[in-house]
Order: sequence, then structure tokens, then C-alpha cells
Amino acid sequence: MSHVTDCNDCDHSDKSKEFKLVQINGTWTRQGEDCGDSGRLSSARIFESSTANGLCWTVVSPIVFTYKIVQCENLLDPTNDTLLFGHVDNCKELKGHGKTIKRFIVIDETVHEVYGDKITAYLKARNVTYKMLPLPTTEENKSMQLVMKILEEVHKFGIDRRSEPILAIGGGVCLDIVGLAASLYRRRTPYIRVPTTLLAYIDASVGAKNGVNFANCKNKLGGYIPPAAAFLDRSFLATVPRRHISNGLAEMLKMALMKHRGLFEILETKGPDLLESKFQTQGETETANWAQAASESTRIAIETMLEELAPNLWEDDLDRLVDFGHLISPELEMTLQYYRFDYSIHFGHSPTCSPFKGLGS
Repeated sequence: MSHVTDCNDCDHSDKSKEFKLVQINGTWTRQGEDCGDSGRLSSARIFESSTANGLCWTVVSPIVFTYKIVQCENLLDPTNDTLLFGHVDNCKELKGHGKTIKRFIVIDETVHEVYGDKITAYLKARNVTYKMLPLPTTEENKSMQLVMKILEEVHKFGIDRRSEPILAIGGGVCLDIVGLAASLYRRRTPYIRVPTTLLAYIDASVGAKNGVNFANCKNKLGGYIPPAAAFLDRSFLATVPRRHISNGLAEMLKMALMKHRGLFEILETKGPDLLESKFQTQGETETANWAQAASESTRIAIETMLEELAPNLWEDDLDRLVDFGHLISPELEMTLQYYRFDYSIHFGHSPTCSPFKGLGS
């Protein structure tokens, strides 16, 4: 015997009953629309309808994520609280509870060579119990094996998943890998992103995506879990190779071409200065004519990115301006390992733009 169910039977149309969810004395109960709200009201709803085979319940439960993107300076100064408490609203309360601060840090091994001692000095000055795990977070190593390595070390170290976020310090690959590991550990452990490249500063650090490569496909495994916070300190860019600054500028140019004339004009007039100065505005370059350009261009790049990401955080709508150039770039990047993400993206721009220059159809 076969049972055929009308695909329209289980819906929340006029035929279904709608129930609100109210918490009273610690217990959630469903109530009809005509009942008073005498307890804590959830934004979730349950719709109940009848089918030929019984009942059908449709659950509508909005998921809201709140996360911070914080531009800051002197992040590794021991007097600066941001790295430890910048992800919470009431840091005074957290600082005053007397509990030992613990942090698990995953850091790109190249970044560790440059900043490892400074990070260690910061953590020791703040009496933090910590574990720092340097890893080769390159595109070639962006895999579940590295995710499992992180999870094994986190498990050994032991963290409170509500109050002790995992720190990710490195470029976009590092942030992606750690984000996936954190989202898997105990079903979701908060994490913090600290980008150390320009591309990660304006792109990978400000969205919700994480992932690793699989079956020779880029980011085939992953999810949409944003960090608790991203801390953006441009001083890390001072030690980034010039090539990587150029890569980040190309990503900024993409956003400028898509939606912001002002950003385009800054890059057009100050781009060479920004490339040479590596977006540094401290010390001897503090009064240089590109200081304002460095601040404004990164701010606009982040704001335009957030404007596109925030309303579509889970990519329900695949028609996304931020994906300009992504049609062929993932294949280029995975096939030709020499090319980085940003190079591949901007190769991907060429087929799109060339007809406007009379170079293709």
C-alpha cells in the first residue's frame, strides 16, 4: 500500500493553527493567538495543520546572530583590554569576577614567527592561562585534517564554551579554518578573528562564512557561524609582503567598482601611496598625506561589505555583488595553486569586464 501526501498539506496557510511560544516558570508552552502574553514571549512560532495521515507541524524559528567588528590600535599593548574583553558589552563585570582568564589561540605559523613573542608577552602580562597553536594555514593545507588538529588540542586544553572564546590570528585561510573548528566544537564555541593581512581585514574577518577545501573543491565543507568579534588592527599590515597589500587593494577595488565611487577615487589617487605605506599611519608617517586615505578606504571597504553581507548572511539570495569575479576564480585557484584567491578573483573579473572594453563578447 502506498500513501500519497499532498505537498501543500503541511503549510502555515489559512488552514493551519498558529501558536506562540511563551515561557512561564521556566517552562515553554504554546498558546493560541488569542491568549495573553503573561510570560517570556519567543519570536518562534509553531503552525499546526492536518494531513490525510495525521498532523504536521511547521516550525518558524528566527536565528539572530550579533557580532562586532572593531577597528582598534595597539591591540597587543598589555594595557589594552580589547583582545581579552572587546567581544563583550560589560567588560568590567567580566574582569571583576575573579576567575582565571583562559584563551586558546590558533595562529598562522608565519605570523607566529613575527608576533609570537609579543603575543606571549601580552598574555603573560595579563596573567592569562593560554595555549598557542602555530599551524601552517595555507591554501594547500586548508582541510579537515587541520580542523581536527585544532579540535584535539582544544579538547586537551579545556575551555568554557560560553566565556572563553578561541582566538584566530592570521590571514583569511586561518580565520576560515578556526571558524569551522569553533562551530563544530560542542556544537558552537565562540571565536574571535584577528586578521593580519589586508584581504582578511576587509573581507574574511567581517562575514559569517567558514570552511575548508574538500575533494579538490574550494570551501566545499563549511558553514555560516560568525565570530563573537573581529578585532582589526592595521599595524599587523606593516610586516605583510608588498604583494599581499596589492592583493587586498584589488579586493577593495572590486567593492569600489561594484558600488562606491568615493572608494574608487581614493584608490585611483592614493593607491600607490597606500601600497608603499602598507596603510600605516603611525610614527613618522602620521602626518603623511595618505593617513586619511588609509582610514577612509578601509572604513568604506568594510562598510560596503557589511551592507551586502548583513541582509544575506546565510546567502539565501545567490545574486550577490560581493561574488563579482567568482564565476571561474575558484577553479583557477584550486587548479593553479600558484594563484591566490585575490589573483584568481581578479582574473575572474576580466571575462565580465572585457565586453565593455570591446575585448570580448
